[in-house]
Amino acid sequence: MPPPINLTKIADQCVMCGMCLPHCPTYQVSQHEAESPRGRISLVKAFSEGELCASSALATHLQSCTGCMKCQDICPANVPYQDIIDNGRQLYKEELSFAYRFIQKSSIALLTHQWGHKLLTSLSVIAKHIHAINKFSILLRLITKSDSTKNSKAAKKFLTILPGCTGSLFDQQTLVSIIKLLNQLDIQTHIPDKIMCCGALAQHSGNLQQADKQIRVINHYISTNNINEFISFASGCGRQYNQVITNKQLAHKDIISWLADSHQFGTADFESCPKRVLVHRPCTQENIEQENVIKLLALIPDIELLEFNDGISCCGAGGMQLITPEDSNRALLDSKINTISTMRPNVIVSSNIGCSLSLKIGIQTTGLDIEVIHPVTLLAQQLKQK
Repeated sequence: MPPPINLTKIADQCVMCGMCLPHCPTYQVSQHEAESPRGRISLVKAFSEGELCASSALATHLQSCTGCMKCQDICPANVPYQDIIDNGRQLYKEELSFAYRFIQKSSIALLTHQWGHKLLTSLSVIAKHIHAINKFSILLRLITKSDSTKNSKAAKKFLTILPGCTGSLFDQQTLVSIIKLLNQLDIQTHIPDKIMCCGALAQHSGNLQQADKQIRVINHYISTNNINEFISFASGCGRQYNQVITNKQLAHKDIISWLADSHQFGTADFESCPKRVLVHRPCTQENIEQENVIKLLALIPDIELLEFNDGISCCGAGGMQLITPEDSNRALLDSKINTISTMRPNVIVSSNIGCSLSLKIGIQTTGLDIEVIHPVTLLAQQLKQK
């Protein structure tokens, strides 16, 4: 269990300078102080000191934060905003009824445990025969399971992939694509035979004990299997791995960075792709990773690469906001969909599963016909076979 922290002490590190405001996506679309980092810090401090009671308004402002951490990155006082918001959510959760807490914990378990995946996969079969257009039915129809994640050839070199919980459930296409690309480089992949969750969903929902347990499972798996290198393919999971893996000597890379650093992949040949491809940058993606996405996709002949120029830095899906969005989160997604409607790309690529699912939901509910895939899937589709 993570040690308790003094919320008053770390909240007092914030000098209320306001430098975070223009970098906060929920403040961008709401212009509401309580939807800003310093506003949320004030709310958490007041709530922890008993000066503010639990309310639906407080829950809304704590919940809507997408966890992009842009505020923390630019803060001149180095305020640990992530600790404040996560612990603030946990403190609020303790005020909720047992039934509500049970439902929330069960919802996370559906996405992060084997039994939950089996149940959701079974429901997805039913959903595919129902043409209802709502978020839950669309999410169920987006579930993908595949038996084709096996290596196609033997190789001396092995590389471990940690697909995460939602990647295992919603992004089999990307996993298959990664295996195809690595097999082309004579690299065989190893994937855990059980779901390995990085703990981010539980952590950002205020379920810190649940997150701590999931993090310890991953660290135990890595140490007992003598893993010294692994890759991930969802930028949110990647950021979490970098924060919670205890073995600091362990080599971890996002698949995009791994491919960009591979001299052998840099000489690969690709089929022509005369399409307009809109490159979405998740909040959790580092600048160098975004540059690597552009670098890799530029290897494909005749491709036209586009980037969002709407001035909005987030799609609103961070944390659990994909499933339980607040008004600010909806406004962020609406802005992205409006931009997509104007630019009319053939394909959108995104390196984060939460962003991809959010964009797919927005696209389907507005009747657009645009494919949303991971960048490595487009690379695998266009790669010339040896």
